[in-house]
Amino acid sequence: MSEDLFSPVTFGDIAAGSRIVMCPMTRRRADPDGTPNDLMRRYYRQRASAGLIVTESTNPSLIGKGYAGSPHLIDHRDLAGWARVTEAVHGRGGRIVLQLMHSGSTAQPRVNGGKAPLAPSAVTPRDANAPIPRAMTDGELDATIEDFARAAAMAMEAGFDGVEVHGGNGYLLHQFLGSGTNLRHDAHGGPAGNRCRFPVRVVEAVSAAVGHGRVGLRLSPGFSANRTAEGDEFAVYTTLLSHPSVQRLAYVHTTSRSAPEVLDWIRTHRTGGWIHNLGTDLEWSAEELVSRIGARLGAGPSAVSLGRLFISNPDLPERLRRRAPLAVPDFTHFYEGESEGYTDYERWTDTNKQPIHS
Repeated sequence: MSEDLFSPVTFGDIAAGSRIVMCPMTRRRADPDGTPNDLMRRYYRQRASAGLIVTESTNPSLIGKGYAGSPHLIDHRDLAGWARVTEAVHGRGGRIVLQLMHSGSTAQPRVNGGKAPLAPSAVTPRDANAPIPRAMTDGELDATIEDFARAAAMAMEAGFDGVEVHGGNGYLLHQFLGSGTNLRHDAHGGPAGNRCRFPVRVVEAVSAAVGHGRVGLRLSPGFSANRTAEGDEFAVYTTLLSHPSVQRLAYVHTTSRSAPEVLDWIRTHRTGGWIHNLGTDLEWSAEELVSRIGARLGAGPSAVSLGRLFISNPDLPERLRRRAPLAVPDFTHFYEGESEGYTDYERWTDTNKQPIHS
């Protein structure tokens, strides 16, 4: 099974070079205006040996921005910046999809143009010091869906191999799924089927823009973040995942802390691609990591995504293939900054067996 790690796999119309996927990780190195820059281009180019790269969360609209340094795909400057990234990754034989994410209630006025955050309902996230979001009107729901579709179309123009819609981790789509964050009494609130309506509308619009074979959906069933809790996660996710528009997607991408009963349902009912994030212990050797990935693939997913080890091991697939030493990431430089802890990790070679930050 371990050799299957390095075999190609297809997700809809997306051809991945192996079953080792680089999962989305917020790094916050974009320019102050959200434009992807040359530092980001170098970072993704260094990791092009991943079977598939899923980029960091990228905002399809300014009002949905929650973090300083997070990138956008809103205007032609953003498109040009991302085009340089995709060109660099493809130049090294890699494949890359863009993750689109709207922060919803966790958007911050200091970085989103001074606007009140938009959310399913006026439920304050995290703590009392966070701004109270405004419940979205029907018009704002429609406009947000259009933002996702427009950004997806721009992603294809920028050369991406596909897009991943972020529907987890307590952000906007997840907030619609959660019974504690979605208190609406209209067609988008209440029972599980209604709470799934907005995420389904988003993936349908994105699919219409780029083709369902180029769209993935990131989910974190049962993972409570930003006061988002589904309450009835099995009913919510079986409803969502059973929808024909979701069944047709290139893949679904689940997090390591997803509810086991939902993962079991996906294993037995999902006919399309499935990527599952493998939570890793940084003390594991390459040999042990390969064994654990193989065991996870044997349990149903088409591919496994890895995060932190791709930060410190830009050539992670090759290290795993050769059972080479794995470097441990420098946690102090995960977010913001320049090249340190971002693009200065070395590739492993036979003559250099001591990577920095190890």
